Amino acid sequence: MDQHVPVAAWLAAALGLGCAEPGRTHRPDPEPTFLWDADKVLVVPDGDGLTFLAADGTTTWERTWTEAVGDCDDCGGEGASDDGDGLLLSFTTKGATSGGAVARLDAAGELVWRVDGFQFPHDAERDPADGTVLVPEVGGSEVTWIAGDGSSVDPVRQLDHENPAWEGDLPNGAERFDHEGRSYLLLSHRGLPIPTRAGGFVTCWDLTVPGEPTLVWRYPEEGALHTPHGAVVRWFDGHRWLVYAHTEATLDTGTVGLAWLDDPTLAPEYVADLVPTGPTAPFEFLRGVELTTDGNLWLTDSGTGNGVSLVRDGRVLRATMPQGLSPGGASGSVPDLVSVSFAPEPFADDLVNPFEGWLWTAPGL
Repeated sequence: MDQHVPVAAWLAAALGLGCAEPGRTHRPDPEPTFLWDADKVLVVPDGDGLTFLAADGTTTWERTWTEAVGDCDDCGGEGASDDGDGLLLSFTTKGATSGGAVARLDAAGELVWRVDGFQFPHDAERDPADGTVLVPEVGGSEVTWIAGDGSSVDPVRQLDHENPAWEGDLPNGAERFDHEGRSYLLLSHRGLPIPTRAGGFVTCWDLTVPGEPTLVWRYPEEGALHTPHGAVVRWFDGHRWLVYAHTEATLDTGTVGLAWLDDPTLAPEYVADLVPTGPTAPFEFLRGVELTTDGNLWLTDSGTGNGVSLVRDGRVLRATMPQGLSPGGASGSVPDLVSVSFAPEPFADDLVNPFEGWLWTAPGL
């Protein structure tokens, strides 16, 4: 039984006697199964181009940026996302942290469209409400929606400081998901660009009505994270989890941040930060985390240089998610962290500044 559901509330829900008490008595959606099967690949955009990795770590498909999206001699990989029968990509175009573009590839990996002119885009996600594509721009500290057919870089709408709830400096990752008929967007925010000071956080927005984004929660509710990247929602051990790369959580290493998010309309409950041990530790610059329901983690470490180096020391690691973890009262803000050791193993290496690695069913590749 979910330890956060009182017995009376659990019985009421099980017997169909109406809603349980408000707050943490919410029972999560049915748990989906998300495993690395034969049809899935790990999508890894990096400084060279785009790579798909099989479950044994071998490369099944790869393209340089120029091969994938056209003239792109100085491009670097940022985010990628599932777009039904294709893939959305964001990438820099003038070297690390400078300029950027968004593109769509079809099921065969062929370029459908490309749009240049963004301010350091870190992701690209389809908004199902109206078919637009949303792009978090670090350089502008805003989220920009463009026409879904890639016909123009001109904003259809934006989420920025004109929204009274926005405090979203440096949004560096986006994840859209659905819950009980509503559309939500997770944004990770790097926060203050001061190496010795934590200023990052994660926000969740309700995007159900186009042009009327509503802030649902900020995490942590008080205090800050230190340089989070790539917050995602995944299922494991009967719970919906908020999982994020806590890139500079400590002076020694990045960590994997974990929180329960059984009810996405309520702020997450912090659980722990996974601290790497063993020969693969420490993380140089952790920027991406993938988690499957069988308890496997894939961790994208960009390598030396704080995510901007072109040294070929980036890597993807594999680890087992510890079981039995639950909230214990800490906030998750720096330094109010709960450290749990885990031991990542090598999976793929010799990468140039990889940004993330996430599982995708590649339809035609």
